[in-house]
Amino acid sequence: MASNQDGVNDVYETVFPRLWRDVCGDYLNFGYFTEECSNMTEANENFVNWIIKKVGINESSRLLEIGCGRGAYAINISKQTGCSFVGLDILPRFIEEGQELMKQHGVEDKGKILIGDMTKLSDVVGGQTFTHVLTLGCCFYIHDSMDAFLEQLREFCEPGAWIVNQDFSRTVSVDKIRPVMRHWRTEGETLETTAYLKKIINSGYQLQYYNNDNNDFAKRSIETLCSAGSKLVESGELPKDALTFPILKDAMEAGEIIYNTFIFRR
Repeated sequence: MASNQDGVNDVYETVFPRLWRDVCGDYLNFGYFTEECSNMTEANENFVNWIIKKVGINESSRLLEIGCGRGAYAINISKQTGCSFVGLDILPRFIEEGQELMKQHGVEDKGKILIGDMTKLSDVVGGQTFTHVLTLGCCFYIHDSMDAFLEQLREFCEPGAWIVNQDFSRTVSVDKIRPVMRHWRTEGETLETTAYLKKIINSGYQLQYYNNDNNDFAKRSIETLCSAGSKLVESGELPKDALTFPILKDAMEAGEIIYNTFIFRR
């Protein structure tokens, strides 16, 4: 896990801060594009609404967002529904920014953003349990320990709890996507799609929804990031070798990597 954690630090501390902020605003995910969405912030706001309706989040819900970044999803869901929430991320800068974002949206009394390791949830959330869990684009760093992660997650889920997971998977051999893994700064495994689904089911969860329809949205988002990144490279604000999104874009266009939405229940 150490090398994977180093990858998280590198990507989000040294490579993406300006790029993600410029393109995505407070969010760190691809969102759901519709004809009405003109940018990635609007696409992510659209996805917030989709999640609320899809898994029935309301005022009595208790939401855990793992790998939350600035906590924009949990914060905006709470703002709309009144639910309580806990956000968890490994990077101190995101915790600080998330706490400020809570104040901006007036939800300080509804939740908290905590620092911690997603593979050691008990160290952070203790004996709390939740009705809804979000893992949006964070699990690809722990594919080689996914069984253990899914097992520990059960402890923090109420019976019948909903888990919304978005993640990449591969359709070809691991060796063929090594360049993409270097884009993610990880030396860990990347799961094949069918194997990913089996892990969820074999861990005792009930799969409610699976679709890779967001794959097209993700490709559109990555194209936007590539374009914005190229401008930063041209202006000298981003080193050329740091812009690796084109590697991911090529792999997705070739169908070697896909972005999936998994919804399952305890």
